[in-house]
Amino acid sequence: MAPSNVLADRVVKRASLLDFLITILTGSGNTAAPDMRDTLPSPNAPAVPQDTLDLYAAYSGAAYNVSTSWDCGTECQHPGTEGTVVMYHWNTPLVTSTGYIAINSNIKTIVVAFRGSNEPGDWVQDFELEPTNWPDNISGSSVVSGFLSGYLITSAQVIQTVVSLSAKFPGYTIVATGHSLGGSRASLFVADLTTKYPDLASRVQLFTYGQAKCGNQAFAQYMDSLDILIFREVNKGDITPHLPFDNRPYVHFGTEAWVTFSDQTVFCKSGEYDHCSASLPPASYNFADHSTYKGL
Repeated sequence: MAPSNVLADRVVKRASLLDFLITILTGSGNTAAPDMRDTLPSPNAPAVPQDTLDLYAAYSGAAYNVSTSWDCGTECQHPGTEGTVVMYHWNTPLVTSTGYIAINSNIKTIVVAFRGSNEPGDWVQDFELEPTNWPDNISGSSVVSGFLSGYLITSAQVIQTVVSLSAKFPGYTIVATGHSLGGSRASLFVADLTTKYPDLASRVQLFTYGQAKCGNQAFAQYMDSLDILIFREVNKGDITPHLPFDNRPYVHFGTEAWVTFSDQTVFCKSGEYDHCSASLPPASYNFADHSTYKGL
């Protein structure tokens, strides 16, 4: 298949129907770069090397193709993924959910990756935007019901596998990651794991890519209170991180790593996202940037 066709195929597969429809309805297809001379990093925002962001983008992208072995093409060949071994893979057909758990002994990491929207069942869940009170042990917390349903269908086995591997590899970091819908489910996993096993919280990190808002203020406050590495990459004018557009009570958390139209990465800490992609005019939001994250 020609490279242009491969890219087109990945764009279609990795973007949710919800993103596409909103792009069409709002006319947000303008990819022209706005004037960003006044954009500055959020003061004292945490930062990580771009290579780290790209590495976990590759692990996120692998969730679209990997199954029981580390063999998924470009993402599985990304520098830093050498030595990765898949320990558990899931793919549920009724309430669609796909992902894998792997270990990489070279970087002493347990990777928990959730796939983004890739089939009709995922797109149905993208439209289920009503809040659901969850988890019970975070007072006042609610999350997007569609994102939650696909997480809960496999959560028991995912949590059990991670806890078991954490005991077997006590010095390993636990990194949750995902692109698009997968990023939201990775966030739910972190909340679930850390509330049930708070002793593991200091070992957890979260890297997401093109993630929509997935929880309310109480949920976001809990995630920020963990005081762990949480990075949410936004690629240029990607429309998805700005969803949903309506007045539902959902907000972001963690540090935004915004890759600007000039390919510079600007970091903005929680509560100061107006320095990052929120500074863009809505006319700059677009569909194409959702599927062109570096490393993915």
